[in-house]
Amino acid sequence: MNTRGLRRTIWLLGILLLAMLPMAMSGTYYQFMFILIFIYSVVVIGLNILAGYAGQFSLGHAALMAMGAYTSALTSKALGTVPLLAQTGLNVWIAMIFGTVVAGATGAVLAYPALRVKGPYLAMVTIAFGWVVWKILLEWVSVTGGELGITAIPKARLGSFVLTTSYFYYLALAAVVVAMVLQRNLVKSEFGRRLKALKHSEIAAASVGVDVYKEKVKVFVISAAFAGFGGALFAHQQNFVSPDNFQFFSSVFFLLAVLFGGAGTLLGPVIGAATLTLLPELLQDFDRFRLIIYGCFILFTLYILPNGVAGLARRGATPLPDLAVTSGGDGSVAQVLEAPEVSRPLCQDSKPAPFIEVQSISKRFGGLTALNKVSFTVFPGEVHAVIGPNGAGKTTLINIVSGFYKPDSGIIRIDGKEVKISSMHSAASFGIARTFQTIKLFGDMTVLENVMVGFERHSSTRLWDSLLRTRRSRAAEQRRAEDALALIEFVGLGDFVNSPASSLSYGHRRLLEVARALAVRPHLLLLDEPAAGLVAKEIEALKDLIDTLRELGIAVLLVEHHMDLVTAISDRVTVIDYGEVIAQGEPAAIQRDKRVIEAYLGTVDRDVIG
Repeated sequence: MNTRGLRRTIWLLGILLLAMLPMAMSGTYYQFMFILIFIYSVVVIGLNILAGYAGQFSLGHAALMAMGAYTSALTSKALGTVPLLAQTGLNVWIAMIFGTVVAGATGAVLAYPALRVKGPYLAMVTIAFGWVVWKILLEWVSVTGGELGITAIPKARLGSFVLTTSYFYYLALAAVVVAMVLQRNLVKSEFGRRLKALKHSEIAAASVGVDVYKEKVKVFVISAAFAGFGGALFAHQQNFVSPDNFQFFSSVFFLLAVLFGGAGTLLGPVIGAATLTLLPELLQDFDRFRLIIYGCFILFTLYILPNGVAGLARRGATPLPDLAVTSGGDGSVAQVLEAPEVSRPLCQDSKPAPFIEVQSISKRFGGLTALNKVSFTVFPGEVHAVIGPNGAGKTTLINIVSGFYKPDSGIIRIDGKEVKISSMHSAASFGIARTFQTIKLFGDMTVLENVMVGFERHSSTRLWDSLLRTRRSRAAEQRRAEDALALIEFVGLGDFVNSPASSLSYGHRRLLEVARALAVRPHLLLLDEPAAGLVAKEIEALKDLIDTLRELGIAVLLVEHHMDLVTAISDRVTVIDYGEVIAQGEPAAIQRDKRVIEAYLGTVDRDVIG
């Protein structure tokens, strides 16, 4: 039996054991405790998708759970006045779905302003949201019942068959199993890769076409829907809800369960929810010291297990591929890249028209003028170098072309049409990809996963395909993996496909960043000092790689200090000094330009650039 089959067998045995557990329990108390564990697990799984995988921390999930609970309670009571719905029990099931939808919609309303900020500011916004919801529950007495809450909430039923505690146990168990399956499908999909990429580097994710803000809103809505469904289950199990059930401490409990169980692990949320729910019950005999012991235990565990309990299983483990990829498919690299030379319009003299024209671009930072009316053009299949002393404005220029900065003035044309590059992901949509002066990879994601993220802007799969792991989703995954492997082999990293990016040498990281940028299928590739830190052999390999890209018709805009590489590889060179263009032309002519020599050496008595 292979590893994947063994894991599946262990999961099935675990579910079977939980299904048989009520038979070994006397009374309903422990059944009730396990129901709470299952319900809390659903909420924590949703928070784990948000915090553990996407890196967006929320301390307002108790309020989102309250939205699901109160909406479901009120709706089921209202629909209970309809005889047909009351007799069949549909009033409860409709109400639970509605409660989940309302919680998701509330998450969307919260996410749009909240996700403009991040880190501690996002946590503060969600804390404020939780406090506002709690106060509304207290003060809107005519609807919520205030401190007394809502009572006599209908029990879940199937016709005349009422789901008492013993039977509700299986509903809650089914809910947490479904939640775990959805979590697994999501994080193993294209959408899940985008989430993990955002956690490591939002800038790098945006550079390959990921709409960072849109993805963050999506994952917040999904997480809110999980919390709302947990709240709906809670309301119909308890048959009573009040503001006390959804205080700020509950949000802390959910986040602590994620961290304790293992953020970014599949089983961690269940481990965290189970431990933190059962532990206080097991410490009841300690009476006054119960909370102290509880707090010390959690702090001690988090100190010795910073990656959580489930994180132990990943320590020192080699990432396993989720796809059976053995080759880069049948297509050539040119087919994978969809090389642009065949579709480029021509000028009147039958030469290729420029892909990009930058005219009079200026950028100021306060009183500092970083760029002053800089102009240049880049043609398909051309390597155009931008050189200049440190602080000349080269990286600022790259940042403007790639959408990281917006110019104060000037025009950019692509294929002869004026465009507004408003963000990095919009630049990718125009066929512009880049690498960074300081390497930005996606941490412990594998080499294969890093490159596959680059293909995400070409994805046609929908969120539902990811959640349900449809045939369409699986086929797209396999195709992307094969294309990614072709690019990995193209840059010479075929032996490191399933290695974490963080384990690569510096030179290999540079090559991986190039492969990821190529997955965007760019017409223009921006390379920001790609030879920095490379040894002679690696620089020669980089030169060969750029030569191949030129042959494929891909334009390269190269910012580089390594002058031997610049003169060997470049078709044309633009020289910038103090934010202004001081020379443009072929490398040989640039080497003899006195203004260039003076800018580099501070003298005009040399006829070459050192």
